[in-house]
This record gives sequence, C-alpha cells and structure tokens, in this order.
Amino acid sequence: MMIGKRITLIVFLAFICSGCIPKSYIEQLGIITAVGYDLAGEDSLRGTMVMYQFDPSTTSASQVVTSEATTSKGLRFEANRMTSHRLVSGQVRLELFQDQLAARGMTRYMDTLERDAKVSDMGLLGVSEVPTADLLKLNDSKESSNSGEYIKKMIEKSVDNDVLPDATIRTFMHDYRDTGIDPTLPMLSIKEEKSIISGLALFQDDRYTAKLSPQETFYLLLLKDEYKDGQFQLQLPDEALKEFHKDTPGPSEEGPLHVSLHEIDSGLNIQPKQGNPTEQNVKVTMEARLLEITKDVDLKNEKAINKLEKEIEKKVKSDLEQFMNILKENQVDPVGFGKVYNSKNRENRVTNENWRQQIPNLNVSFNVKMKLLRHGTVE
Repeated sequence: MMIGKRITLIVFLAFICSGCIPKSYIEQLGIITAVGYDLAGEDSLRGTMVMYQFDPSTTSASQVVTSEATTSKGLRFEANRMTSHRLVSGQVRLELFQDQLAARGMTRYMDTLERDAKVSDMGLLGVSEVPTADLLKLNDSKESSNSGEYIKKMIEKSVDNDVLPDATIRTFMHDYRDTGIDPTLPMLSIKEEKSIISGLALFQDDRYTAKLSPQETFYLLLLKDEYKDGQFQLQLPDEALKEFHKDTPGPSEEGPLHVSLHEIDSGLNIQPKQGNPTEQNVKVTMEARLLEITKDVDLKNEKAINKLEKEIEKKVKSDLEQFMNILKENQVDPVGFGKVYNSKNRENRVTNENWRQQIPNLNVSFNVKMKLLRHGTVE
C-alpha cells in the first residue's frame, strides 16, 4: 500500500514540476550561426548577426540583424529588441572582425566567446578588409542558405585543401597564449559581389598588423609543415631549361617559364643554434607531381628533370628568404621559431616580451630539396 502511495506521489510531483520548467519552442528562437563585428565609433561596436528562424509563416529560413552597442553582450541585447525571435548563440560557427577593429586587439572581444559555454571553440574566425556587415548581407551563393554559411564552407574548404592554416577559435587562442608564436587568420573581402579569401592576416599577439598574399601564404604553410596534398605555381627564369627544349619551336617557346606542381608533400626540420634563438637552420623537403610546364621541354631526359628540380629549389629558397623579410619587418612570428627554440633549449629561453624585439634580427639559413615524382605535362 505504501509503495502504491509513493508511486502516486512521484507521478503527481512530476506532473506539477513539468509546468515549472521553462520551454523554448523552436519557432520562437533565432539561432545565431554567424556574427560580424565592426567599428561604429571610437567606443562603440556594430554587430551583424545571421540567424536561422523556424517560423512557418516566413518565406526565408535566415535573417540578418544589425545593432550597435559598446560590448559584444550589448550587441546581443540590442539585437533582441529588433526581432520577434529570442536570439540564442548555441550554433555560432563563424566570427568575423573588421580589420580596423582587429588592429586594436581581438581578445577583448573574444573573452565573451571563450566564456560562453554554448559557443564551440571549433568555430571559425576571420578578418575582413570591408565592413563585416557588407559581407554577411551578401546573397552570393545558391549552394548555402546565407552568406555566413557560404563563408564558413569557403574557409573550411581552403583549410582542407592546404590553402590556409587552421582558423578555429581553439588554434587562434592557443597560438596567442603560447610563447614564441603568433596567430594568423583568413583575410576576407568582396569581389564582383561575392565573398572571397584575399589573403592571410598576421598578428602581433592579438593585434592584426599585416596581410600575406595567397602566394606568400604558401611559404608560411611550408614552414609550418602543413602542406600534405596541395598545389602551387612557380615562375622560373625564362632560359632556365633552354638546353633541354625540343627541336620544335612554337608559341610555347615565347614568354616566361611557369611550372605548376600538385600533390605536394613537404617535410620540415628547424634547428636553432644552441643558446641563440636568432640563428636558425631550416631544411625543407618537397615531393610533388609536375602538373604543367609552359615550355616544350624534353622531360624524358633525366638531366632535364634534375635541372628542373634544382631550379625549383633555388626559386623556393629565394622566395623563403623574401618571405622572412616580411616577418622581420612586421615583427611577427607565425611560424613559431621562438617556440621551437624554447622546446630545444633550457637556457636563454625567449619570452613574449624579448622575442618580439629579437624577431628583426632573425637569421634563417634555408636548405631546400625537391623531388619530382611523376612528369605529366600540359601546355
């Protein structure tokens, strides 16, 4: 009898308490998937939020809301006043920052992201050369429901295809907090009414400071040992392989010599000098397939292949040295030379403070080895 009364009481309490639990009907929610931050004034922000709405009475599944405030939390509060949906951040997968704002320092705005348990640290970050509001309001793809989703997929594809370094919140914060390395993020812009990746943003700690071109980004990936299956094009000296040209002169003999490589697999070995972080030796090994060459070269001749490999090695070494000048001029270390030095030295270790001052004195000696695996040609 007592058991029966207990069961009845439990059922009754469960029925009563169920009425006390707040419900969030999905039709009433605006699920934020992408956010952009712009400078609106000296002390104010403009936030653009892309949200999904599951309201059968509307024709569009997504909506873009823009608000202004002094903090990122304030932006959410103001945006809530501009829509009939209750905004929630559980599905934020993309955060964009205008370059002018990123130049002031990212972490003051990302503190909220890190402390919000609903925001995944695997979400993507990016810097924009144009107002992020312009990017997120574009309707530039029929493949995605909104511009935020389109940009997210574009960045993910570029990372997967060895065109960009990883761009997650987790990686950015890890590089920001580590000693002897600086973060990077994709740089976005607009071309012909479409979102594009225009390069790579370099940071001093959390402050955006310079931009790499897509060509220069290749060399960063090479030095971060993140090239596993990519492709790249080089321009070699016009006369580099003249002795191996076939005896059938034609239009292909005119103009510069371009070489296209793909299925690139690289290896990296960085050896800092004991006790001196500004002296480093770097060995880069590359294996790739020759996809295209713009001169009619006799590639059945082994000497021609050896000569081509040597010319590629010289070009890559020269470009790496020029790339290092960019890093030294901007006092940034996205490669992590300082971090590698600390991992191999217990004395005279670098700190965030003294490494920044030492970067302009970096002297890196490069040794590049190239191996062409297959010699397919397309003119």
